[in-house]
Formats: sequence, structure tokens, C-alpha cells
Amino acid sequence: MKLDTVNILTDWGEDLIIKRPSNTYGDSGMPTESLVTVGTFTGDWQPISGKIQSEESGLAIKSDAQVIFAITVDVQENDQIYRSDDSFMYCNYVKSYEDHLTVFLTKVKKE
Repeated sequence: MKLDTVNILTDWGEDLIIKRPSNTYGDSGMPTESLVTVGTFTGDWQPISGKIQSEESGLAIKSDAQVIFAITVDVQENDQIYRSDDSFMYCNYVKSYEDHLTVFLTKVKKE
């Protein structure tokens, strides 16, 4: 199965940049959110519509796109995934399988 994921990403994937929010603190002690680049990874970006049901946690998650990544990619909820045109979406859920990750994305940041 892992070879299938590699082949799919080689054929259909694009370079995507993952950025993670990180707080820095000034002299006043107030946090300022900045973004730290985690890395550039090959992923298969796929638009979707409607709700994706997360049955294992009992939550309904509205997502606008999903990305298939190799199982070894470091991606977390609230990360931002950037495409080559500098557009991005927020990661709202990561589902791990034996051979790949499915990352669900939304245009609106979770509160």
C-alpha cells in the first residue's frame, strides 16, 4: 500500500508548504502570532464539498478540500497549507491511515 501512495503523489502531487502558528512574546508579555515554516511536502490537493463526518470523535467537520500526504509528513490541526499561488487553507482535521495521511482543510480558521 505504501508504494501506491508514493506512486499517486508522484503522478498527481504538487509541492505544498506547511506553516504552523507560533506565539512570540514582546516586552509587554502580550503574544503575537507568527508562522513558522514546517517544510515543503508533496501532496495531492482535492476539492470537496459538504460535510465530512468524523465518526470516531462524533463530530461533523465542514471541509472545503483534502490533501493526501505520505504518512511521514509533520502536519497538525491549525497548520496552514499553502499552494504555489500563495493561497492557503487551514487544517481542521488529520486522519492517519496505515500508508498515508488525509488532511481536511477549511477556508476559515477554527475558533
